[in-house]
Amino acid sequence: MSSGLVLITGGSGHIGFQVIVNALEAGYRVRAAVRSQAKADKIKSAPSIRAINPQDRLSFVEVADLTAPGAYDQAVEGVDFIIHVASPVPFTYKEGDDLAEHFVEPSVKGTLGILTAAQKTSSVQRVVITSSVVAIVPFADFTSGKSETIFNETNRITTPTSFANVFHAYATSKVASLNQAEEWISENKPAFSIIHLFPGYVIGKDELITDVKGAFYGTNKEVLFPVTGGDNGFTPGSSVHLADVARAHVAALNPQIVGNQGFILTSGGLRGTHWEESLDVVAKNFQDAVQSGVLSNDGKAGTLPIKVDASNTEKALGIRFRSFEEQVKSVVGHYLELVGAH
Repeated sequence: MSSGLVLITGGSGHIGFQVIVNALEAGYRVRAAVRSQAKADKIKSAPSIRAINPQDRLSFVEVADLTAPGAYDQAVEGVDFIIHVASPVPFTYKEGDDLAEHFVEPSVKGTLGILTAAQKTSSVQRVVITSSVVAIVPFADFTSGKSETIFNETNRITTPTSFANVFHAYATSKVASLNQAEEWISENKPAFSIIHLFPGYVIGKDELITDVKGAFYGTNKEVLFPVTGGDNGFTPGSSVHLADVARAHVAALNPQIVGNQGFILTSGGLRGTHWEESLDVVAKNFQDAVQSGVLSNDGKAGTLPIKVDASNTEKALGIRFRSFEEQVKSVVGHYLELVGAH
């Protein structure tokens, strides 16, 4: 069992909540930064948390504005590790919002804010930051489906100065945050180290979602749309099981893992993910739901191939990535629970 106090931001989100669960299961004490007491209550009442019964090993600190100067100063006091998951996501964007103000500026301010706060303490040993594969793969390559380049965790991109669309602005926020964090490390030379994690589309049951509509929120919709009759268009072929993402965050706290490096989190090797295979997975594993019409399983999904090499992650962190089939089964199984058919 591990020990030490971990500050986790974004704990009520898809990734952050599962990271809290895994950290508690690994024996860490967790301090979760939340925007409101309501979010803390939601986390505490979740079945996985109740099953662990962490008692005083789980505490909360309210950080209403992640971008405010000194926002994390109180939250980091006495912590040994930080896992920074919180970041703006595309699904919160509203038509008319300024893209830079919605995505890039909050992401950079939040990241630099957590690093600056950590430097004010003497206890922080490591900061793990949730980035994205789009931080290290040029947007044109990621979305064209035509690139033959093999990208790995050492690839870096110059921060774009304009955005083609909402997704590009989100990608730019990840590029900017990575570049600024690495520049900050170089200039400030803190006593702690940083690990960046670069997941593809994160797919897996979100325990905090308790209604059917909510199941379609976020990246899980990439699986649910086609199996419920929707047309997903074409999606870059890079995904990873939520359970593997959470496990990687906790594994990266291990001091035996060399700091100031990054790890890609994607399944399927260089072949990656082929989204259209979700229909075959459902036909094979959820026959009753298809026959009854609960799952129409007649939608469309296309793939934009992209070659991303996560082999170093499997070696260094000891993770064998779950297959796309397991990702689909996790999300669709949860969806059927929510509609009362499974």
